Amino acid sequence: MIKLRPRETVILADDFSALVAWYRDVLGFKVTDLFEDEYHYCCLQTSSGILIGIADAREMEVVPDDRNKNTVLLQFEVDDVKTFFDYLEQSGGTITFGPSFDKSGEFWCGAFTDLEGNPIWVVDKDCP
Repeated sequence: MIKLRPRETVILADDFSALVAWYRDVLGFKVTDLFEDEYHYCCLQTSSGILIGIADAREMEVVPDDRNKNTVLLQFEVDDVKTFFDYLEQSGGTITFGPSFDKSGEFWCGAFTDLEGNPIWVVDKDCP
């Protein structure tokens, strides 16, 4: 059996430097590795262990289309979705849904986009 191990989820950026700065400055990710010689790639991590990578889309020969139609997206957990969304709005973030209370699961949820429009879901700690 093949053993899979977790690595970072990679986001392809139109503006590499701006997107790295947004995840660092707005969401609190720390840069753990940065490559800018042969290609542009950055590894980032939160204090809770979330890993992401950001690469330059042009260097990967990808032209991002409508990012709202991504079939893979990030999902984060926060203690309080309402407070997090207040912070995002003050930081220039774009809320696309919520905060909303899921009555069947009894948790708060919502969605926002990063600087380039990549969709991200967020739930509170009560999400099953």
